[in-house]
Amino acid sequence: MKLDAKDFKRLQWAIVFLLIMAVLGAASVWSALQLKASSEKSFKEATAARSEVQTKLARAREEQAELRDKINRFQALKARGYIGPEQRLDWIEAIARIKVARRIFKLDYEFAPQRLADASVLPGGASAGGFEIMSSQMRLQAHLLHEGELLLLLDDLRNAVQALIQIRSCRMERIASRNSDRTTGAQVRAECTLEWITLREAK
Repeated sequence: MKLDAKDFKRLQWAIVFLLIMAVLGAASVWSALQLKASSEKSFKEATAARSEVQTKLARAREEQAELRDKINRFQALKARGYIGPEQRLDWIEAIARIKVARRIFKLDYEFAPQRLADASVLPGGASAGGFEIMSSQMRLQAHLLHEGELLLLLDDLRNAVQALIQIRSCRMERIASRNSDRTTGAQVRAECTLEWITLREAK
């Protein structure tokens, strides 16, 4: 079948329409591909932003929990009286009460002047935020009926005074029968070095 000039004339508008539709189709495909690429980029950016927000939120929650824990520990220390000037007179009165209540035969002690806690007391140093960790060393000598009384004495001290008591050293020995006090029945001599620790506001 041959096409003549008349046939081409009749088909020219159909061909033009076909070309226009092909161009529009190609443009639509290109636009769709660009839209898809843009959507994928936006999705990745949104996902990354969401992940960053979640990370920051998790970090903020951890910091909040850590801060709450520090506040709770600070309040506990404050409630126990560990923060502020040392209450040495109250300590002496508490020791006297414990001696009587426990019927301790002999209890002698001596406090050294208060000082900043050194590395032997606190390896991390004496600084605690806006506070300084202070220590008063106590040398204690006691004559007791048995070893268990020393443990009870130390527990009573920890529970009765407004200070954190750290045991540096303790030495115990039997009292020789010829030297023992037969009127009291003391059998054990104990010598201990204790650190009485408090916190004060840094100067």
